[in-house]
Amino acid sequence: MARALLVAVLLAVLVPGAARAQTIEEQQWHLGELGVHRAHALSRGDGVLVAVVDSGVDDTRPDLAGQLLPGTGFGSAAGTDGTEDTDGHGTAMATLIAGRAVDGGALGVAPGAKVLPVSVGADGENFTLDAVSQGIRWAVDRGAKVINLSLTSVATLTPDLLRAVNYAFDHDVVVVAGTGNAGEEHVGAPANIRGVIAVSGTVPGGGVWPDSNTGPETVLAAPAREIVTAVPLSVSDTGYAAVDGTSAATALVSGAAALVRAAHPELDAGNVVNRLIMSAKDLLDPGRDRATGYGLVDPVGALTGDVARVERNPLAPPPRTSTSAPPAPAVAPPPPVAAAPALPDAGTRAAVALVGLLLVVLGVLAVCVLLARASRRPRPAPPPVTTLPPPSDDFWRPTAP
Repeated sequence: MARALLVAVLLAVLVPGAARAQTIEEQQWHLGELGVHRAHALSRGDGVLVAVVDSGVDDTRPDLAGQLLPGTGFGSAAGTDGTEDTDGHGTAMATLIAGRAVDGGALGVAPGAKVLPVSVGADGENFTLDAVSQGIRWAVDRGAKVINLSLTSVATLTPDLLRAVNYAFDHDVVVVAGTGNAGEEHVGAPANIRGVIAVSGTVPGGGVWPDSNTGPETVLAAPAREIVTAVPLSVSDTGYAAVDGTSAATALVSGAAALVRAAHPELDAGNVVNRLIMSAKDLLDPGRDRATGYGLVDPVGALTGDVARVERNPLAPPPRTSTSAPPAPAVAPPPPVAAAPALPDAGTRAAVALVGLLLVVLGVLAVCVLLARASRRPRPAPPPVTTLPPPSDDFWRPTAP
């Protein structure tokens, strides 16, 4: 299988000079672009569990201290609890979702949320859709309300992955995935599954990130260029790096979903999705387009907008309906039973019985008279006896068929 995970490109360690005078949070341009600080006055994602199905999440990063719950690993994962990340990708995504900006570090969109680390591969390359499917189901069973899938596959969508994503939908989970980083008109799995929030990338000012994959499945867009976040020290000596890709955009949208789930706990996943898409800021032509979907995610708008409730996830396929006539029964129904005739009253029944008795007596008398007369008649003479000739030979031959 071709490269199964959408890997963010670690562009640079913090530059010297003037850049060092800034905190990491100040270098996170996407926070202002999305109005994250204003959103935090309304919600910080408290109490929402976000599963990061990725390369693992480094539990030694200060910005994620206290944010991680015990996780797990599948496939080629390093370790068994999801907290070893030799690639750095999962740590970067988890920080963009729930980083706490410790000592001027990286701030996430939902710093009050908790992260469930689900490692499905050690090196950011050898992810299998089977491992991703297992990771999704495991996260759902552990109570995740948002699942971040900052990965994509050029392989054909597998039945197991489709079933796993539908399992998440059945359990009221918001699922977010990236469209891909090849700059192609193609949205890979799992972002191409109906109901998933497929996220493309933007640059400062709302322009389309040129390496973002596009297609009719695109739902939302978010910043994807030089997104500063935390990574393991094994990846960067400073513990921070700037990353490119729809992976980062996906994590930012997952953070926004956590904000809405915390502020509106009465809403199911379908209504959370609806708020995110109805409040998005149009970037290109009005309405949905193939490059940015409904537009740039707007956390403040999603939290405060006057959005009518929906009965189901607006991205999901419509429910199946049948217009055909009901099938004929396997066995024909029995014919209707005629109503029984009314019974005569008691007097009528007695008269009928008396007449019947008289008829029987008369019949017996008539038989006796006939027998008496027959006994007085002379018997006829028996017929003469003659000898029959023997049968011919043809008698025993069977007749022709």
